[in-house]
Amino acid sequence: MKKTSLNDIAQHLGVSKTLVSFVLNGRGKEFRISDEICKKVMDAAKEMNYQPNRIAQGLRTGKTNTIGLIIADIANPFFGKLGREIEQEAASNGYSVIFCSSDENPEKSKQQISMLQQNQVDGYIISPPMNSESQIRALSKGKTPFVLIDRYFPEIESNYIVVDNFDAAYQATNHLLKLGRKKIANITVNLDLVNMKARTEGYQKALIDFGLEVDKNLVKVLPFSHENNDITRAIIELVGCKDDLKADAILFSTSKLGLNGIECISALGLKIPDDIAVVSFDNADAYKICVSPVTVVAQPLQEIGKKAVNILLDKINSPDDIPKFQQYTLKTEFIVRKSCGS
Repeated sequence: MKKTSLNDIAQHLGVSKTLVSFVLNGRGKEFRISDEICKKVMDAAKEMNYQPNRIAQGLRTGKTNTIGLIIADIANPFFGKLGREIEQEAASNGYSVIFCSSDENPEKSKQQISMLQQNQVDGYIISPPMNSESQIRALSKGKTPFVLIDRYFPEIESNYIVVDNFDAAYQATNHLLKLGRKKIANITVNLDLVNMKARTEGYQKALIDFGLEVDKNLVKVLPFSHENNDITRAIIELVGCKDDLKADAILFSTSKLGLNGIECISALGLKIPDDIAVVSFDNADAYKICVSPVTVVAQPLQEIGKKAVNILLDKINSPDDIPKFQQYTLKTEFIVRKSCGS
């Protein structure tokens, strides 16, 4: 099927191609085109399913009204939900989003940034993988603005939006301690990630403040690209023998870990929270319908998404009128359900 062109719309309405171009690029008032004509052009474009050529449009206007989004793992419910919030906020501001998932692979994210540059996106929202500092430094030297989400590199000045991971893990662990759990395990992913490191440090500080020693055997650090076998092995090492449980509670640092971990616990014939209490970061939908609904650390996804898009658009539209860097550390919400035994 032939793609509708500016010329097709012009011929349909009996006006010039230039007039149609001005209207569709939002310049109707600038060239004193009447509201009536502007409406006719917009209605015809919609009726004829006109799809603008973003790259050609970018060459004319300097903008493509697209944002490049690179998240760490689209299979993780947290990133899937966050991506949706970003897309909705971008759409409400007239922007489209090109999605990429780096799978925590710096080489892959490098290729994705290159692809997005070729598509002339107006800005980037990035959850940077480990060992991608050089990529972020290169972006900071360029003219295209970017915002980091979920994690950042402390040694690189940038716009970012994160949550208070240390405090969130501290409060979650402290809650389990107050319920009488003394052998609390932490299952997490690579501690080179600044957010995961902060969560483990918050967990450890809560134990110390409660007068307990940190047992390194209760901290299981898995690779980011972990398989189910990795989680199963970690769970078995912690709770494999019902008569001699090494852990009486587990704090999962991501919902992906938590969902797989709860499945393993159930397969071992253990009951939550009778045999072992569970708390997880991120409020996955499945947590609400588990046999024992899961207590969670819920991140403010809507606020993160809105702030990320709005900071980026501020940088795109008024780069000289706002602070050089906007950096936010947001609070989480601790939602208590049955899985922690309270």
